[in-house]
Amino acid sequence: MAPPEDIGPAEVCEELDQIILQIFDALELLQTKRKAFNSLVEQGWFSLSKSRYAMGNKSVSTLQYGHQMTPLVRVKTSETEKDEVEFNIVAEDLDAPKQKVESTAVVEEIGPSEQVLRRRKGPGKTEGTAQAQDATSRPADTPGHQNPLHWFGILVPQSLRQAQRTFQEGIYLAAEIASLQSKIETARRHYHTLLVKKHDLVARGKQSCP
Repeated sequence: MAPPEDIGPAEVCEELDQIILQIFDALELLQTKRKAFNSLVEQGWFSLSKSRYAMGNKSVSTLQYGHQMTPLVRVKTSETEKDEVEFNIVAEDLDAPKQKVESTAVVEEIGPSEQVLRRRKGPGKTEGTAQAQDATSRPADTPGHQNPLHWFGILVPQSLRQAQRTFQEGIYLAAEIASLQSKIETARRHYHTLLVKKHDLVARGKQSCP
């Protein structure tokens, strides 16, 4: 944001003071939010450690991650009139793409599942019975839109649910921190632009700031 050309040194100095106060307020708020974010991250990892202790290290690890992952939230950026960038967390509408993902999963997995069922079918077992047992053992959610908690089982401990909620809160707080940092950076650039303007006015022999 460039300063107007017709303003005098007194107006420039007054605006510089206002920007400095705004930056100090934003920095104080940024420090508070960063402390809260660090606290959420520590609490989330502590809850994960409790879950690993209760379920076992191999039961809560990357080995349980779904082979198809779809983000449940996305980051949307927008630019304000003051050239500031705002970051907003938008939750995905899972109802619309769910049918498409289900149909895709069926097409991709029908071949391997049939082969597995033929190998598992023994004497006295029909193919329909094997298919019913295999369908019962599968989770209700599709891999693309599955609740990440279901990767680790249906009856997960409360500490794992708490870890999920904590990290979800951290995502929204991280977006607020990024927006605040963009606001501070924009104010800093505007301050340096006004500072150059002030030096030009002083160099041309106009009255300087008291």
